[in-house]
Amino acid sequence: MEKESTKTEIDLLFGGDTMLGRGVNQVIRRQGAAYPLDRLTSITRSGDLFFVNLECAISAKDMVYSGPPKAFYFRADPLAVETLKHAGVDVVSLANNHALDADYTGLDETLCTLNENGVAHSGAGMNLETASQPAVLEVRDQRIGLVAYCDHQADFAAGEHQPGIHYVNVFKSETLKLLAEEIALLATGVDHVIVSFHWQSNWARHIGRNYRCLAHALVEAGATIVWGHSPHHFQGVEWIDGSVVLYSTGDLVDDYAVDPKFRNDRQLLFNVLVNEQGVEQVKAHPIELEYARTRKAGTVARAWIGERFGEMCGEVGSRVKEQDGWLNVLPN
Repeated sequence: MEKESTKTEIDLLFGGDTMLGRGVNQVIRRQGAAYPLDRLTSITRSGDLFFVNLECAISAKDMVYSGPPKAFYFRADPLAVETLKHAGVDVVSLANNHALDADYTGLDETLCTLNENGVAHSGAGMNLETASQPAVLEVRDQRIGLVAYCDHQADFAAGEHQPGIHYVNVFKSETLKLLAEEIALLATGVDHVIVSFHWQSNWARHIGRNYRCLAHALVEAGATIVWGHSPHHFQGVEWIDGSVVLYSTGDLVDDYAVDPKFRNDRQLLFNVLVNEQGVEQVKAHPIELEYARTRKAGTVARAWIGERFGEMCGEVGSRVKEQDGWLNVLPN
């Protein structure tokens, strides 16, 4: 008789940039906190942990960053945390170029609101020590550690006595050594390290060689999953032994204009199954973004997403197979 598997599997979900400010904030005020993601909860609540990149500040104070002017400022009312909770979000990355959009007071309020509502976070803080602190969660006797970085908006960088984000300059030679040391240290205390990276430029069509080398170095240092975001559209998934790199998980909800080439209204919600040995399965579900609301993709969008995702995965040595509404990512 075949023995029952003793592997403990953990189901992890990853959404991309989640922007709840500006127009989305206005819609939440009118329609309620559940509205932006209520049509995805059959997926988003199904995993053990759901991670998103929070692309805005959460603050009652209508302020903007006091540093150099920016093109866009994203701030959501405190009600937005209920949007995260209704969708089942457990953990957010804050290492991005909008965490300080409501200034230092807004960051403090964001952190307090997340803490009060039980939403774990990493990547920003009231000084460099707290901004660098990983989020550690325990699921089925396994410890999952998330550490978050951002490679742009240098003026948002946290310092010894300065609020801000966990900023790193990926083009400095000493950066790689620093990241490797931080990841290796985290790996000694958890079963799986997830590295969140807000990296690359907006609308980056191809993954630069330097970013692929960085991703491989992060895995070598001990990352089970490298979770990228920032380009505003999805990119390919690369298998590296028992680890994976999600180069860009795109956007999850926003009010952005649609780029006719990249079709940022056609995105993916990623699912990664891990066990004690590493990553067991990667798959993605096609979604469509409307103004301030997201749903499962329709037939036309699904076909476009499937073809585009297959091309993007092919560029990094993987292939895509559709099964039961999901796009499974397999190593070549």
